[in-house]
Amino acid sequence: MKVVALVEAPPDMQAAAVALASVTGMALAEARMRLAPEPPALLARLAPEAAEALVEKLRNLGLSVLAVDERGLGADWLMARRVKLGEASAVFTSRAGESLELPWSEVVAVLRAASSVRTRSEHREEPSKLDTAKAYGLAIASHGLLLPRTGPKMVKQESEETSQVIYVFSRDGRSALLGEHGMDFSCLGPSMQPSRIANMTMLMGMLCVRAPDAFHDERLLRLGRRPLPFVVGDSTQLSAGDVSVRRVSTVQGMDVLAEVLRQAVLNGMLR
Repeated sequence: MKVVALVEAPPDMQAAAVALASVTGMALAEARMRLAPEPPALLARLAPEAAEALVEKLRNLGLSVLAVDERGLGADWLMARRVKLGEASAVFTSRAGESLELPWSEVVAVLRAASSVRTRSEHREEPSKLDTAKAYGLAIASHGLLLPRTGPKMVKQESEETSQVIYVFSRDGRSALLGEHGMDFSCLGPSMQPSRIANMTMLMGMLCVRAPDAFHDERLLRLGRRPLPFVVGDSTQLSAGDVSVRRVSTVQGMDVLAEVLRQAVLNGMLR
C-alpha cells in the first residue's frame, strides 16, 4: 500500500478541499479535515496504482502531493551508534560495527524529529480505611446529603515519553538514523554536552554546518509525535487481573513523514 501525502499547504484551502473532494468522492468537510494538519499531511492510503493515479490528478489541480510506499520503510537505514565527522564525509557506525560513509556533497536532507510513546494504565483500587472513615464522616456532617462510596474505584494513569532522532539522507538512498537513546555521544569529543537533548542539538548543528547544501528541517520535532491517519502505530496492550496497560508509539508515523520529506526534496518540491 501507498500513502498519498500533501507536501505544502495550498494557498487557497477552500479550492484545495473542493478539488480533493471532487477527485476522491469524499465529503467536502472530510476533505477540509484531511488538508487541515500542518504538512506533510496524509490524505489517503491506497493500492500503488490507485495512489499514483490520485497523485497525478491532484497535481493537475495544483496540489503539491506525492505517494510513499510504506512497505519495508526504514529497513535499510543504518542505526548509528557513533559518528565521525570529516572534512569531506561522515562515517556512521552501528552497534554491530557496520559502517556507512556519506560524502557531504551527496547528503540531500538532515531532519531532526521526535516520536512519543503514550502509556495508559487502568486498575481497580480498594479504598483505604482512612478514605472510608472520611467518606462516612462527610456523610454524617452533611446529614446524609453526600452518601459515601466505599466500593473499589477505577484508577487511570497516563504518561508520555518522547525520543529524538536525526535522519541523514543521501542522494542515492543510503541513510543513517541517529537516535537520542542509541548514540554514544563521546564521539563528539570536546563538543560533548551534559545532556542527551543538548547533544542532539549540537549534533544537528554540526551536521548542518558540514552539509550546507542539504535540506535542513526540524518540523518533525512537533509533527512526529502526533498520531497519523492511515498509519497503524506500534501498539501493545497487556491485561492481568484488574490491571490493564496500553502503549502506543508514533515511531512508524514519524518514519513515514521523514520519507515524505526525503522524496519531496529529491523531487524538487522542497528546497
